[in-house]
Amino acid sequence: MAFDFKATIFYEDAYLLIVNKPAGMLVHPTVKEDGSTLYNYVGRYYAKQGLAHNIHPVSRLDRNTSGLVIFAKEPQIQFLLSKQEVCKKYLAVVTGILPSDSGCIEAPIARKEGSIIERCVDPSGKYARTDYKLISHHGDLSLLEVQLHTGRTHQIRVHMAHIGCPLCNDNLYGTPGPQSRHALHAFYLGFRHPVTDNFLEISCALPNDLLKIIYY
Repeated sequence: MAFDFKATIFYEDAYLLIVNKPAGMLVHPTVKEDGSTLYNYVGRYYAKQGLAHNIHPVSRLDRNTSGLVIFAKEPQIQFLLSKQEVCKKYLAVVTGILPSDSGCIEAPIARKEGSIIERCVDPSGKYARTDYKLISHHGDLSLLEVQLHTGRTHQIRVHMAHIGCPLCNDNLYGTPGPQSRHALHAFYLGFRHPVTDNFLEISCALPNDLLKIIYY
């Protein structure tokens, strides 16, 4: 995936780098990837800028979720950020009829039996909480602002499917198919800077591919 990495940088200082990850890209390298993960792009950016920093992802997103990812430039910064609760908000396009215009979903999430990828709501799972509120309706679709209070794998996708409103184009928890992009974007991060103690609020707009789903 070729793209202008510098254009995806939404915040940078001597301690942190915050990048708007495109959908379709992994955050971390795997044995099957060819150097096109976000981690690899950060490494090449550091090298090009002559920066002798390490690469420490603080936040993570699914391959097909777009949005803001935090990288700490030193391990102690990563540790300090891990000790506070970062406010994470998402924009999600969902199908179905919402039970209410806003709500709190508290339902434990576990790995689905027989699958190494899929999760499900199950009493044996770990506590998970997701808050949502309606922004607008677009025919059979709804645009939501969603806030995570826990960080379970596929949490938003599982919780929205649990209330009968799966993400648009979610081929794992919604309509089966070859879709490569579910309609989820991590648009907001709020946290206290681990060195300056200033409260940072970083946001990025809904990307064009999701705008097309709801407006065209």
